[in-house]
Amino acid sequence: MRPESRHLLLVEDSPDQSELILRAFRRKNPEFKITAVENGPACLDALRDATFEAVLLDFSLPRMTGLEVLSQIREQGMKLPVIMITGQGDEAVAVKAMKAGASDYIIKTKNYFETLPMVVENAVKKHRLVTDLEEASSRARRLYEVSLSITKERKIDVLARTLIRGANQLIKTQGAVLLIVPPDQPETTVIFSDGVDIQAGTFNGSIASAGLFGSAYLEKRPVVIEAVQEHSRWGATPAHQPFLRQILAVPLLQPGEIVGGVLVVGNKLNGEPFSPEDVDTLSTLTMHAATAIDNARFMAEMETRATTDGLTGCLNHREMQGRLDQEVERSTRYGKDFSFLMIDVDHFKLVNDSHGHPIGDVMLKSLVAVIQKSVRTVDLLARYGGEEFAVILPETSQAGAERVAERIRKAIDESPFTTPSGHPLHLSVSIGIASFPTDANSRLALISAADQALFSAKNEGRNRIGCYSKTPVSVLENDQARLMTLLEDPTLKGLADLAAGIDARTPYFRGHTQKVLQLGFKMADALNLSEPDKQNLQLASLLHNIGTASIPESILNKWGPLTLEERRTIQAHPLLVEMLIKGSDRFESVLPAVLYHHERYDGKGYPKGLRGEEIPFLARVISVIDAYQALVSVRPYRPRLTREQAILELKKNSGTQFDPQLVEALVGLLEESSEET
Repeated sequence: MRPESRHLLLVEDSPDQSELILRAFRRKNPEFKITAVENGPACLDALRDATFEAVLLDFSLPRMTGLEVLSQIREQGMKLPVIMITGQGDEAVAVKAMKAGASDYIIKTKNYFETLPMVVENAVKKHRLVTDLEEASSRARRLYEVSLSITKERKIDVLARTLIRGANQLIKTQGAVLLIVPPDQPETTVIFSDGVDIQAGTFNGSIASAGLFGSAYLEKRPVVIEAVQEHSRWGATPAHQPFLRQILAVPLLQPGEIVGGVLVVGNKLNGEPFSPEDVDTLSTLTMHAATAIDNARFMAEMETRATTDGLTGCLNHREMQGRLDQEVERSTRYGKDFSFLMIDVDHFKLVNDSHGHPIGDVMLKSLVAVIQKSVRTVDLLARYGGEEFAVILPETSQAGAERVAERIRKAIDESPFTTPSGHPLHLSVSIGIASFPTDANSRLALISAADQALFSAKNEGRNRIGCYSKTPVSVLENDQARLMTLLEDPTLKGLADLAAGIDARTPYFRGHTQKVLQLGFKMADALNLSEPDKQNLQLASLLHNIGTASIPESILNKWGPLTLEERRTIQAHPLLVEMLIKGSDRFESVLPAVLYHHERYDGKGYPKGLRGEEIPFLARVISVIDAYQALVSVRPYRPRLTREQAILELKKNSGTQFDPQLVEALVGLLEESSEET
């Protein structure tokens, strides 16, 4: 409610007239306060120095006429009512005054001063009505603008700051505070403020213990407190600066439900109490805010679900791929190296088999916590799939990545993992490292390089790290001197590592060479081969797939039929083997077996189109063994066959693709064996 007292400014150069006017107002209402000045400049000075509800302005003034003074008042943006007082015969002047912005006029008749108080009262009431309507319209417009801005916002932090700034502007207060209770942490309150600082450390708990700031939340209704220090909850109110002597607090409500917070404004700038209009305005705003916060939370939850792994909280596979693309682009643009880790939990199947998948899930979550403590906040940890994880290390060289990988490996190896029932478990990981652009120039190539490095680490015995630049595949591609060292290893270990590394370029070929080698040993015995032929078959088995290093992984891993150009690329891979080992005393005798194991018995194979016994014997042996192992393995272009289905396929192609006698020998060997070959 506005006070009924009036503070008026009387501009009259006649002392007698001033006295008559003053007496008339005192008789009407003793609460009237009138300041009198005698000329226009004094009037303008008084309006700048104090607040008045109306001006009584005589037209005939020294130095400036009443019309000139009125013009100055309006030009300076003052909107208060001005009542023009004119003499007899100045009706035309009165009309000009009304057009210039006067609220009303009165002519100096014999007893005009007796009616002047009523004229002023009506002018003030009319002005207040217009002002209230304008203020209501302006407030409604500002409320709409603030509500619209917060409902469009999808990030709670930005939404909260927009809300408290808007609340301060709407209610015209000195400070605003927003308390939000996270739905998953009811004992924690997040505080935002504008124009008032909540002192650090003074409040850290539930909104129920926030003193006056939490009162509306507890009472589930708007609360107005004009004398905060007299309230029973004042002592529990967090310390703040500047001091809020009065507050209006409104809970964040949706129909019948508190969403989780309260909006508080304090200290009206005009010094007046909070009005019912203030309460209604803030209540409307908080309803919009409650919906906006609820929507923002939902969007944040959906975004989290879309980008994180539900079990471990890491980035999920899809998001990791996107982040890796971004890092490749950033690295390319700014010339910065970065590295990528592939992490696999060693023998994790045993954990699931022994303790069950729920316990396995608990162990994965515990393992992730260890990894997160071992990396920087800028590093990105993702669940690649199953028990495999990946880490993107921005602006990290290979040497730096090796240090991080070793820190992760050691931390996991030394961590005392325990099941919920108290059973101790030991976990270890193998880690593959690849760096951009040293080891790869694209996202897919980088993942493949790290995967091959991981395979190498596991092949070396697990619980260790491996770098792509040190794998046999990298050696084959980049270091011919080291390649020759591997080829000349008398123990054949280097050659076996090289073959395993080549197989690791695609998941469909992992372990393929080793299986061909093992079945080759059995075939050698079944065929009663001489000792030199047995040794040559062993070497040929290890070397037969090395030429695939020249085939792009996009072709090796392609689903569906190959194009003519892709087929030519595959058919050219034996030439790489010939280039590598031709002229070597050690391998010269096995070169035909490796070079021609893709020939067909009917002459439709490659690279020379040899047929029948034109194809070297050991090449025919490897051909049938290699084909069988491919049939019982998953390939991009077809599902794996059972052993029985594969045997039928061998028999079907006996005499066309394969040597009939060798098919018969292999089928006999397979049918006699009870083991899964």
